[in-house]
Amino acid sequence: MPTAVIGHITRERYEQFIGADRELVGQMQRIQFTIGDHALEIEPMQPNGGAHPAAGEDLGGVDASLQVYADDLGLSLSTVRNYRFAAHRWPGERRRHGVSHKVHCILASIPDDTERFETIAAPPLDERAKVRRWTTDLAKKHVGQRPDHPETVPQKVAAIHRLADDDEVAAQVATDVLRRPAVAAKVVADDTARHMVNKAQTTQHKTEVVHDLIEDDTVAAQVASDVLRRPEVASRVVADDTARHAVNRAQTDRSQQQADAFRRQTPAGRAVRKIERTEEFLDLVGACHRFVSACGKTVPQLRDRHLSDDERAVLAQNVARCRVVLDWIETAAETGEVDMDEELARILRGE
Repeated sequence: MPTAVIGHITRERYEQFIGADRELVGQMQRIQFTIGDHALEIEPMQPNGGAHPAAGEDLGGVDASLQVYADDLGLSLSTVRNYRFAAHRWPGERRRHGVSHKVHCILASIPDDTERFETIAAPPLDERAKVRRWTTDLAKKHVGQRPDHPETVPQKVAAIHRLADDDEVAAQVATDVLRRPAVAAKVVADDTARHMVNKAQTTQHKTEVVHDLIEDDTVAAQVASDVLRRPEVASRVVADDTARHAVNRAQTDRSQQQADAFRRQTPAGRAVRKIERTEEFLDLVGACHRFVSACGKTVPQLRDRHLSDDERAVLAQNVARCRVVLDWIETAAETGEVDMDEELARILRGE
């Protein structure tokens, strides 16, 4: 059933247009063939079809004559040449009324005269309109040319390839279509396409993928251990201040953990710990001795010295700090507790 509306007009109004417009197309066809006939008369086709000039004749002269004719008509040389070729391929009695000049031009590429004349007389079925007729797409399809409106998958793919010949256009199209899960699934199933995508990934993209895979600390540690065995990787890592400091800190912590375990778990370690404790005791006694000795030398020098208010204030602060430290030493010696509270830490920092 024909549609009741075509575009923005009714079917009835459309039928009023089409009859007159078909007559206009017929007039256009006659005009185009007439121009072709005149161009053919100006420069007849060569016996071999015009691919090469005839003996003693310059092909450039043919184009020169046709260029003059085209310029006088306001047409391009290629248009006049196409009209001339169509007129040659379709003698007057073989031209089909109701078939556009464009279809005649397309079917003119059929080299055999008999086949060409029989073909135009037997139009194919237009599936869209459900009638037998020639359209430019059906004519192109018949002679193996690309249709203006592709219908099959290969035709659509070929049309997209033509439009995506520019790399930027192709990249944008690929980005857009790969956002469809079904399309992405089909693409990664193609080994070549998948490998090309993987190869084209930037360092940033690859880093993002790796980060997603190593969220687990155990996995991250194993990967880091493996890749740091490569000298080039290790040299790049130590060039990063943050990474290098983290590695150094981890080494220090590990060494301390190993030393603590050695002291706790082995007889030699316990002996070393005892020696270290003796050294620590001697260090503390030495610190007290140096303090007393320094004070014994310095305090007598204050004889007849009158300190200013600011100097007395500074000295009082430092004496208070010394008293707090002495109390801390006594507490540590009596209880073994060496932890300091916030107030003590603040005083030791000089705050």
